[in-house]
Amino acid sequence: MSPPGFALAMALARVLLGSAAVWLVVRLLRRRLLRLERPPEGAAGPGADGAITPLLLHSLASLGYLAMVVWGWRSLVRDWALLRFDPGPDRLVEGAALLVATVLVVRLLNRSLLLLLERSLQRLGREEQTSTLRALAPMIRALFWGLGTLVFLQQQGVPLGAVYASLAGAGIGVGLALRGPLSHFINYLTIVIDKPFQIGDLIGFSDVLGPVERVGIRSSSIRSLSGERIVIGNEELLQKTIRNFGDLPRRRVAQTLRLSDRMAAEKAASIAGLVEEVIRAHPPAAFDRCHFLRFADGALEFQYVFFVPDSSVVVYLDLQQAINLGILQAFQSQGIEFAAAAPEPAAARISPAPG
Repeated sequence: MSPPGFALAMALARVLLGSAAVWLVVRLLRRRLLRLERPPEGAAGPGADGAITPLLLHSLASLGYLAMVVWGWRSLVRDWALLRFDPGPDRLVEGAALLVATVLVVRLLNRSLLLLLERSLQRLGREEQTSTLRALAPMIRALFWGLGTLVFLQQQGVPLGAVYASLAGAGIGVGLALRGPLSHFINYLTIVIDKPFQIGDLIGFSDVLGPVERVGIRSSSIRSLSGERIVIGNEELLQKTIRNFGDLPRRRVAQTLRLSDRMAAEKAASIAGLVEEVIRAHPPAAFDRCHFLRFADGALEFQYVFFVPDSSVVVYLDLQQAINLGILQAFQSQGIEFAAAAPEPAAARISPAPG
């Protein structure tokens, strides 16, 4: 058994020497990791790993210093008889050390996880979703702090059966109370993550057609082409078949021409060439084909197809108008006439019943 003064000196020596060893190891790790993560010439700089490494090393150093303090305290308890007879101080120090370690680990998990998720979204080009992640950050932190608190209490021998039962009951009650808001939030996440459309896209569903102005947690706003603002719940919107014209890398346009059936065969054979010449004169429209489809009632029907490499409706309409005018001028110069409108089928007459 050592004298109290000698035991205290040995405990302090262990703490100081151990802390010096931790400092040296962390310093060597920092140099090694920073050398490995040094970006090549011309690179923009360190990414998420370069930001997480100092955080990880700082937490590792803090846990190492804390472990050295616990090691010195245990050596003091072992060498000092008074502390062995009274377990109160030992329990207090052990509990405080566990509390500090829990706080350090939870802080490391919170910061590193959120940083990794944010940098991952940035690398994937989903900058608009980082605002959603920042909005969810308090909930994520609260979840980790709650788990850390339960782990600490369990390690301290606190009976948690009643706590778990209370949490289960509270969870059921909160779930029932938040069923509607939770459903709205899940639908919002579906739109944000799955991205069936984005703000500015021209979409169509049912009899609505217009650009998306806002995507909220509960509803979305669409500005119809006639000018009115249409607000629809996200749940109802996701249940519909949505036509997204904004996500249209190339628009296919197919049109039918009804020409006079009194036209000579030589002129009918020249229609495809005339239409192709007009379409190729209006870039960026890309000609695909033009064919004589069929003999209709009082008309010869031709179909032509071209592509517009742009999702803008205005660009498409401008090209369609220019092509229509060009075809009209070409046909007038060649003396090609359009057929009259197709007659509407007459309504069937029902004769009165005899008698």
